Amino acid sequence: MEQVFELIQQYGLSMVLLIGSLYALYQFTFFSIKEVKVGFEKRHEALHNQMNEVKEKLNIILEFIKSQNKK
Repeated sequence: MEQVFELIQQYGLSMVLLIGSLYALYQFTFFSIKEVKVGFEKRHEALHNQMNEVKEKLNIILEFIKSQNKK
């Protein structure tokens, strides 16, 4: 706490508040980017799994159509 008072005395209150607010903005920005990335990865994985299921069903339908055309 004494370090904060020394900084205020040395640089002035406005400069210390400016640096503190920039640091908070920096932390918030990278926290937000990280959370968006994690959310995107989860959503991407779920959509990837759904697409694989669709591909499997389409392959089954394609095989059925091919078997019907051979008859």
